[in-house]
Amino acid sequence: MEKQGTDNAVRSNVHKLKFQVKDTLLAARYGFNARNIWVFWKGIVTAWVVWAFFVYAGFLAAGDSVAHRFSAAMLCPLPDSLFMANTPSVILLVLGSLLAFFIYMLTALKVSRLTFEQLRGDQFFSEADGRRFCRSNWKPVVSVPLLIATGIAFGILAIFVMGLIGRIPSLGPVVVGLLAIPAWILGLFIVLALVVLLLAVFLVPVITATTKGDTFECLFEVFSTVTSQPLRLFRGVVSGLFIRVLALAVFSLFAWGSVTLVSSVLNSTSGVVGFGDTMESGFSRIAPEVVPFYSSIFSPVSSTEHSDLSWGGVAGLLVSLAGAAVFITLCAYWLSSSTAQWTILYLGARHHRDREDLLLRAEEEEYREFNRLYNSTEDGGKKSK
Repeated sequence: MEKQGTDNAVRSNVHKLKFQVKDTLLAARYGFNARNIWVFWKGIVTAWVVWAFFVYAGFLAAGDSVAHRFSAAMLCPLPDSLFMANTPSVILLVLGSLLAFFIYMLTALKVSRLTFEQLRGDQFFSEADGRRFCRSNWKPVVSVPLLIATGIAFGILAIFVMGLIGRIPSLGPVVVGLLAIPAWILGLFIVLALVVLLLAVFLVPVITATTKGDTFECLFEVFSTVTSQPLRLFRGVVSGLFIRVLALAVFSLFAWGSVTLVSSVLNSTSGVVGFGDTMESGFSRIAPEVVPFYSSIFSPVSSTEHSDLSWGGVAGLLVSLAGAAVFITLCAYWLSSSTAQWTILYLGARHHRDREDLLLRAEEEEYREFNRLYNSTEDGGKKSK
């Protein structure tokens, strides 16, 4: 009776997910969390700054003028042919891209853990708690993609060696013919690993956040989830994507309405027009090589002729940066809702495959840890008496 009462008490604190594909419709709501959006906002900016620093270092290594490049590209420089022809520059570009990628992965790990705690009903799990969790569980996020990529590289290398063997006169083609079927099977594994590597970008942070597993457990979970429930993953991604696109459109509409309202009031009171246009075109102004035309952050696929605006100089730069910050906020919401979607999707896939409720398991582990600490304190007090 005591055990049953404990289980009921634990279950009462857990969000009642139905572990169905339609649970992913909750992603839009759980992604719309100021704390999670703020975490991703900082992650995007940090990854952006790191990447830009390494690219500018690459231009410097290629003998280009950083000052001239900055005046043309501002905060988002794009490598050119001179850059790509220089080996040190390419190495710096790869290092910067990898660092930016792993910053994203660690940010996704933190937000996934925050979402997991939200699903458990713990609204007091703070960003600082998320940072501590990342410091203790970051290794799978880095090592699992590297292991999969290394396996793919070795598989391609094996086929490459097979091709070299085929160059041997007379004997070589015969050996290649004998190895044709094994090479085909190896190719199947390589294609599967490529698919898993793509999905690992979304699944590895989620699996680590919900299971606290090590590298090999996470690697097994990624392959097992992809191979055992591909249709469930596809349906979950499609259904979650639909509601997230709709939610992003509504969020963008409200953001545009706010900019329009503020611009109307400022234009009439300050006597300086063009605030809204300057803000909406902020990203194209600080990243002119990426968006080489006047484009609104609320309608990036459309462009108009650049108009003469009164907001220039330092004031115009600050307003443009504010517009870019709004654009990053929209991107942060998209990534936050994506992480929530994959968190919910994996919880459902794990329950469907193993009949294991990871939310309930976390509650039970926390309950046992509390009892262990409480009982040990109580025993120590009795012994001291």
